[in-house]
Order: sequence, then structure tokens, then C-alpha cells
Amino acid sequence: MSLPSPQSPSRRRRLLGCGLALLGGVAALPANAADKAAADFGWTTRLVGEAHQLRGDSPFAAGLGLTNFGRDRYRLEQELRGRAGPVSLLLTATESGQEGAKPNGRFVANEAYADFSLGGERFTIGKKVLSADVAYAFRPIDVLQRESRLQLVPPQLEGIPMLSWDNFSTDGAWSLVLANPGHQRRGAAREDGSVALKLYRRVASADFHGVLRNSNRYGLELGAAASVVPSDALELHASLLTQRRGERRLPLADNASIMNLLNAERALVTETVAAPRKALLGGTWTTAEGVSLLGELWWDATAPAAADWQRLARQAAQRAALAGLPGVPAAAVAGATAASTRMFDQGNLARRGLFTRLAWSEPGGGWTASADLLNSLDDGGWILTTALAWQGERLRLDAGLRRYGGRTDSAYRLLPEPAAAFVGLSLAY
Repeated sequence: MSLPSPQSPSRRRRLLGCGLALLGGVAALPANAADKAAADFGWTTRLVGEAHQLRGDSPFAAGLGLTNFGRDRYRLEQELRGRAGPVSLLLTATESGQEGAKPNGRFVANEAYADFSLGGERFTIGKKVLSADVAYAFRPIDVLQRESRLQLVPPQLEGIPMLSWDNFSTDGAWSLVLANPGHQRRGAAREDGSVALKLYRRVASADFHGVLRNSNRYGLELGAAASVVPSDALELHASLLTQRRGERRLPLADNASIMNLLNAERALVTETVAAPRKALLGGTWTTAEGVSLLGELWWDATAPAAADWQRLARQAAQRAALAGLPGVPAAAVAGATAASTRMFDQGNLARRGLFTRLAWSEPGGGWTASADLLNSLDDGGWILTTALAWQGERLRLDAGLRRYGGRTDSAYRLLPEPAAAFVGLSLAY
């Protein structure tokens, strides 16, 4: 929950210059006939406002002043998206601010890549979003992009530097992807260097996906997913991933010393998980009147267990009890408590999750409404999100409310925020 660190203007200019120079060089390579169309770009302005509320009985109260929890915020985005010959671009300039902090500006080349042919083979080079899977709330085989799902109002995804060798046919495709070339293990898994083989095949009304990835952090990862449409009203999907090893972020052991409890750098530990598996089953039922019902059930062996969240709550109480004692700095209590809340930053907090979504779309376009309920079957927590949107020819309006609850020691009930609301406006030019 930390603020993005601003880059200096000179560094942003260097990054943009290097990226444009690279794409300019690639654009000079032989392009496919389909890529020689005229340039086509669109501009979108997007404004998002969020209202956040702090939980009055939070066990993390001592450290919340050092986090972003409970702070109202806004985001103003200018987005340029389009294609010129073989080059595709998605650029965003964002001003963001939150209660108690100065506004922050950021320029991001979310995507900047080129497709080209060489020796009769098709390649892609640059920075590209590499999301993958057939599921909605949780995506086991999304091993490259590693998108965090079910965020309240997320910004545009940022792609990954990559080089791929691509092959397409009428009923299938495969790609050999070199992600983050030159990297070894970095801070986040999506920043690691890796090699992946992605497969796709369509058979009748079914789509099949496969992925094989190798990295220093996780070793070999092997995954498969399928989606089948047995009728106009019903879609079924499934996804499975097995890893050589995985990771999860956990609180300290129960017998941790007072010195470790008050050390912000040791508030959490990263545990290696041997041979974890992730699996999901789901389906969607849709009516001609625009009503749809989505359900998904999953298992994630790399997510914290109920006992881990209970231990996190106990240690927050232990730190709070130390506050005010002789020789115990208040700053140490606040810093360690704030650092422990980073456990909520993991992409999936529900080891056994059940997600249901009831939605309605106005036939012919216009209004949409949805209600999402995520239940954590492992610890008894839940998230309820309701949203309403209107889409015109160029203008889109969004509004919604999210609430967190469940058992007092569950992950979603322990979140320092009981609720959050959002409004959004976007205008396309």
C-alpha cells in the first residue's frame, strides 16, 4: 500500500527515447501485409475518485498512519492507444493524489511493441501485456503478467519487456516467449527473467490453453486451462497450475522475540512452498434478457492459511500491548505494525475461494449493473462489491461500493478498511 516513487523528468525522457528508438529500428524490419495499414490512434481521459474508511477497531491502528489505508484518493489519466504499421502503443500519463500527501505524476509506456516477419517467421519485440487464463476472479495459469484480480478501480495493466516467436493457424497458435531478457530474480515475480511456451487450440466449441514456464524463482511451472460452450446460455471453464516451488508472505512465528516483533524489516517472512498447485472450476449462465450468473471455486496452495491470518492478528495485538511500556519506542511499534499490513498486498488472500457474480446488461448497450460476492472458505471472510455503469458513444460513467466482512480473524475482516466507494468518468476522443 505504498505510494509510487516518482521518476525524474530526465530519466522518463531517457526511457521514452530508448523505447522509441528501439521501436523505430524494429519498424524498419519487414512487416506483414496486414500490418501496413494507416496509423490509428485514440485518446481517452479518465478520472477516478475513491472514498476510503478506516475500521475503528482495527488491531493495526498503531501503524495505520504510515500506510495508505483509509485515505481518500483520486487519479486523472490521459491515455493514448493505437497502432501505426507494425507498432502498437499504449501510453498513460497519470496524476494521482491522496489525502495527506502531495500529488504525484507518472508517465508509463504500458505497451510499446512491434510485430514483424523475418525469414518467413513472425516475431514480437517490446513491452506487452501477457495476461492469460479463462477464469475471471482468480487466474492460475497467468504466470507471466501475474495480474492482481478484483482490484477496486485498477489502472491500466503495465506490460512486460519481451521477445516472442509466434505461430498462428486457423485453429491454434503457439508462442515462445523470452520475458524480461537479461533479468534474473528481481523484486516481484513478474519482473523475473523467464522463458515460457504458450499454446492455444480450438476444437469445436472448446478452447484449450497451455503454458510451460521456467524461472529461477519458481523453477518449472506447467499449466492448462479450458473453456467450453455447450449451449448459447452456458459456458464452463477450468484451470490448473503446478509449480516446482512457490512463495507466500507470512507473519513471524508465534515465539518471535520482542526485538523481532518491533523490527519493521522482519515483520513478515517469505516462505518457500514445495510443489504447490492452483486449480479453478467455473461457469457462466446467460439469458437473452442480459442477465448473467458467474460462479467460480478455487484452491491456491500459495495463499496464506486461516492460521496465518490469526497469527497476524495476535502479533498486532502484542505490538499494541508493548506501546507505552518503558524503553519501547512508539515509532518502532508503529513501523513494525505498518510493515505487517503488507501481508494484504498479496494478489490472492483466499486459499479456498468461492466467487459469484450476478450481472445485468441493457440489451443494445447503455446501462450495466453487477453484484460480486467473494467468500474465503478457509477463514470465513467475504467481500461484497456492487457497481453500476453507463456507456455512451464516447462517455462512460461508473460508480460502486465495496464492503469487507466475515469472522473477526479472517483476512477480509482484518483489513483496516470496512468499506470503500468509487466513481469514475472516462471520455474517449
